[in-house]
Amino acid sequence: MLKQYQIIFIVLVLGLTSCIRSSKQPGRQYMPDMAEAVAYEAGSPNPIFKDGKTNQLAPAGSMARGKYIYPLSDSDYEKSASVITDPFTFTKDEIEGEGKNLFTVNCAICHGEKGDGQGYLVQINKFPPPPSYLSEPLLSLADGKRYHTLMYGKNMMGSYASQLNHRERWLVLSYVKSLQAASKPAAVSSEKTDSTKTK
Repeated sequence: MLKQYQIIFIVLVLGLTSCIRSSKQPGRQYMPDMAEAVAYEAGSPNPIFKDGKTNQLAPAGSMARGKYIYPLSDSDYEKSASVITDPFTFTKDEIEGEGKNLFTVNCAICHGEKGDGQGYLVQINKFPPPPSYLSEPLLSLADGKRYHTLMYGKNMMGSYASQLNHRERWLVLSYVKSLQAASKPAAVSSEKTDSTKTK
């Protein structure tokens, strides 16, 4: 019976002493190297690496998460038509939601909300109107050329590579396509009425 009381007393003492440690003394460290790892300052010598430097370059061919390496240069506009294709399949909600918002924020001020080239800056005579998305040659422009224009800019339009990431660029282009698709029935019907008038 005495042994049982001794065991209970020892357990209580250990339990209570383990709870009275302050936040500054959280407990004993059985593996201090795991809790307090040795960190090398940036730019300091480091014996772990072959070159003895703490700062290391990324491995060849590696890419930061969320980044996209564009395979063409500024002068490869014509080549982009056959090299660059849309890798995404966006839902209608993504295009009409995020895609429309990105277009409104970044493009509509010049290109207009309908894509007709009659944005606010055009209306106040700040810039000449850009080509309309709703007519040729932009109506049937290759996806690669559209993307290349967003990457590097074209004519008076500057690059949007820093404002839009890889996915966002394709979302904007998908929204532009939706504007073009919405305008096509009206364009076809107007052509029919014009042809009947000439007859």
